Amino acid sequence: MTISLKKIVIVSAIIVSSLSAFSQKFSPQKNSIGVNFGALGYSGRFAVDASFASHTSLYTSIVYRHKVWDKLFLRAEAFGGRMRADNSNVASQAYKPNGQFQTEMAELTVKGEYDFIDLQSHKVTPFVNLGVGAYTLFNYSSTMATKESSDKIGFVMPVGGGVKYKVSSRVKLLAEGNARLFSKNLDGRTGSGINNPNIYYSFGFGVIYELAPSNVLW
Repeated sequence: MTISLKKIVIVSAIIVSSLSAFSQKFSPQKNSIGVNFGALGYSGRFAVDASFASHTSLYTSIVYRHKVWDKLFLRAEAFGGRMRADNSNVASQAYKPNGQFQTEMAELTVKGEYDFIDLQSHKVTPFVNLGVGAYTLFNYSSTMATKESSDKIGFVMPVGGGVKYKVSSRVKLLAEGNARLFSKNLDGRTGSGINNPNIYYSFGFGVIYELAPSNVLW
């Protein structure tokens, strides 16, 4: 009688444990934050024959990612940096449209970002992203023209990609490059035949931190 009672208790405990395990749900890593930094460059008319340093500055950004489906993320980013160029003293440009400009820039964007490989089970993946946002300029100066307040605000479309590397279940590193397409001319060169010829790009590195640990059951 006692043995039978023990068997019933053991079997009941196993059944309860099994049901409890099946009732638990897998909670994937859906949200992360990150910090990026790197170089922000310009390759328009004022960069012709000038040194690389004269048209390259630094940027930094803060990123929030939300996983919306499989390897697809929604990425919100606050981005800030300096854009500049100066070939006003370059001899080969002395009788051509040369000059300089400089501005600080703040940008808010929302991007779709896609990882080609799932980092839950792999170490490395390439990724691409595309988004839209708004920017504003401040501390602006140019040898060509001044800008009205309304002309210092516009839209931007960053497009790019890179590589992510998983250091641990919650920490990832990335390297990425972006082309940044602005809705307005930023270097101050305007006139007949000039249609926003500026080309801007960024290349940098970043750290991603997952807000939830991996493989959490609740």
